[in-house]
Amino acid sequence: MEPYVTPERFKTMGFGVDLDGVEDFELRSVLRRASDRVNTITAAPGLPVPHDFRGGSITAEEHHWGMGDGVSIGPQRTVYLWHTPIRAVSDLRIRLTNTQGVEFQPTEFMVFDKEVEIVSLALTSSSIFGSYIVPEIGLTEPRIQADYTYGYAVPITRQTLDPTDGKTFRAQDQWWFDDEDYPVTVYDQSGATISSSAYTVHHDEGTVEFTTNRDPDSVVYASFTSKLPRGISTATGILAAEALGDRETRARGMSGLRSIRVGEIELEKEMQMRGGTTLVTPAVAEAESLLAPFRFIWAGMA
Repeated sequence: MEPYVTPERFKTMGFGVDLDGVEDFELRSVLRRASDRVNTITAAPGLPVPHDFRGGSITAEEHHWGMGDGVSIGPQRTVYLWHTPIRAVSDLRIRLTNTQGVEFQPTEFMVFDKEVEIVSLALTSSSIFGSYIVPEIGLTEPRIQADYTYGYAVPITRQTLDPTDGKTFRAQDQWWFDDEDYPVTVYDQSGATISSSAYTVHHDEGTVEFTTNRDPDSVVYASFTSKLPRGISTATGILAAEALGDRETRARGMSGLRSIRVGEIELEKEMQMRGGTTLVTPAVAEAESLLAPFRFIWAGMA
C-alpha cells in the first residue's frame, strides 16, 4: 500500500522538518510507517485485507449469519461489513452447505454507509426460502459472503493550486479520482475553464502540469474529487514529521531523552500524560484528534 502522503506532497506541507540528506526512498518509508500508525489509531481492519482510506475492493468477505428460531426471532437481515464507507455491493450470498444457499441480486438488498440490509422475498419472516426449507445436514452456523467496494468521495470545488515551477501547480489534496464520473476541471483567475488539452493531470499526486510555462503571478484553480479525507493525510504528515524529528535525536545517540541542560539553557521534549501511565506527545495527540471521526467501532460483529 502506498503511504497516504507522497514524499513530494510532504515536502510542501510546512512541518519545518530538515530533509537535507533524507532520500525519497527513506522519506517514503517514514510516511508508510506513519500511514500504518493512522490505521492503528483508527482501529481500521487489518486482516484478512488491510484497510486503505482511499478505498478498495473486497472479495468474499465472510460473516456468521443467524437463521433465527422460526418463532420469535426471524433470520438475520442486516450485514455489517468490515470496510466502510460501503460504495457498492456486487455479490451477496448465504452459504448453508458447500452446494446450497441463496444468491441475492442487487435489487434484493439495500446498501448503506456501514451495512447492507436484505429486502428479498427469498428471506421471509420464518426462514430462508420460507417454510423452513433448510437442509438437515449443513453448516452448524451458516455464513454470508459479500463482494464489495468501499471508500470516500470528497468533492473539492475551485481549490487554489500552488505553483511548484513554471508548469506544475499543486493542490492541497492528493489522490484524485481518475474516473469520468468524477471529472477534473481547471480554471484561470478569471474563472474561465482552461482546455484540458493545455495540461496533464497527475491524479495521485494532485497536480496539474501545463504544456507551457505560465505567468508566475497567474492563479489556477481546480475542482476535483479526492479519495482521501483531509484529516487522514494531515495526521499522516504530523506523525511522519514527529518520526523524522525523533530520527535526528536517535542519530545523536539520545534516543528516549526527554531533556538536556547546557549551562543555563535547558531543552525539554514536551509530553502529556494519559491515564497516568502512557506518555503521548502533543503531535500524537493532535493526530488522534484529527482521526477521531474516522475511528472504527467494533461491537457485536462476527
